Amino acid sequence: MAEGLGIEPADAISRLVADSESDNMLRVNHYPPAPAQAGRLLTGFGEHTDPQIISVLRSNGTTGLEIAGREGAWASVPPDADSFFINLGDALQVLTNGRFRSVKHRVVVSSERSRVSMIFLGGPPPGARLAPLPQLLEDGGDSRYREFTWKEYKSSSHRGRLVNDRLRPFEN
Repeated sequence: MAEGLGIEPADAISRLVADSESDNMLRVNHYPPAPAQAGRLLTGFGEHTDPQIISVLRSNGTTGLEIAGREGAWASVPPDADSFFINLGDALQVLTNGRFRSVKHRVVVSSERSRVSMIFLGGPPPGARLAPLPQLLEDGGDSRYREFTWKEYKSSSHRGRLVNDRLRPFEN
């Protein structure tokens, strides 16, 4: 990504996830089947964006993952047990000054099959200072976000609801 954006050094983003103090985690989710309820969508994990830099998801090939389009309409992600699904997170949105956007997504429960997913969430170290990378502010471009630490972001985001735009307090 850094190379494609012309960012130097090329590891400016990846080193935040590779650091020994990085806030990385591996999570396993299980969504058992639930009977369909007329006119009601049963949500397994509510709509949200991932806060980290990047998320790498693998599931058992059961439907349920949905992403929101720009206009807010939900689209089902076709299940594929042989593929990884990559989500860009809020921290990457800040580092790229909004050039890459975190994607709102959710999981709906199937009435027929259990859904199992594993997700690697790659976050920066707690003390990492997050702000748009200087190369993406060329020609006097405006920064959409003020500088903050990952710890500040997590503290702020835990005070709100999952569905809220957790980057709003850090916008300029």
